[in-house]
Amino acid sequence: ECVLGFEYSGVTQKNKTRVMGLITSGALSTKVKADLALLWHCPDNWSLSEAATVPCVYGTVYYAFFMTTQIEKGKSILIHSGTGGVGLAAIRVAFAYGLDVFTTVSTDEKKNFLLQLFPQLKAENIGNSRDTTFEKMIMERTRGKGVDFVLNSLAEEKLQASIRCLGHRGKFLEIGKFDMEKDTKIGMSAFLKELSFHSVMLDKLFSAPDSMKNLLKKMLEPNP
Repeated sequence: ECVLGFEYSGVTQKNKTRVMGLITSGALSTKVKADLALLWHCPDNWSLSEAATVPCVYGTVYYAFFMTTQIEKGKSILIHSGTGGVGLAAIRVAFAYGLDVFTTVSTDEKKNFLLQLFPQLKAENIGNSRDTTFEKMIMERTRGKGVDFVLNSLAEEKLQASIRCLGHRGKFLEIGKFDMEKDTKIGMSAFLKELSFHSVMLDKLFSAPDSMKNLLKKMLEPNP
């Protein structure tokens, strides 16, 4: 059986409506059985190729920002790997909801790409994702306060540095699974700042009640 992929786009068999969606597995196929609670109309100005890139990354971001926690206008967020699919979606959503955005990338080329794509993004708010120097950048830019949210995809010592980037009552949103599978330890001293940690597991949504799926469906429904 094909188990690859859980996002797709295509046309419905009955009336040839252009759609995009998420399923448990097997989306790398010529025909899939849609989960109607995780199915969206594809806007007319999108190609099906473009539409296929949307459900997973934006689903992850909205799941993290509005179902796992609740982002707020005026708050600050560190989004790692800003030029990745989830990173790009997260930056766009964070700016749309009025957050102060910090991010990391691995090369100057990627940094320049982000600055061209997001004119409101400040060059001094972009750190290096290949080491822990972003921690110093965050503390300097926030004057030692730290950020309110971290959307994390980095591992090992970079994960630990990301935790230290949080300010009082900050929220850590973990989308990577590497350290969870390794059972990486987090020192209890981190909780002195009253932090909260959340794993963002979009795949768990597939076995969730339809009421929960419909919440994400409503959030991601494209405007006419």
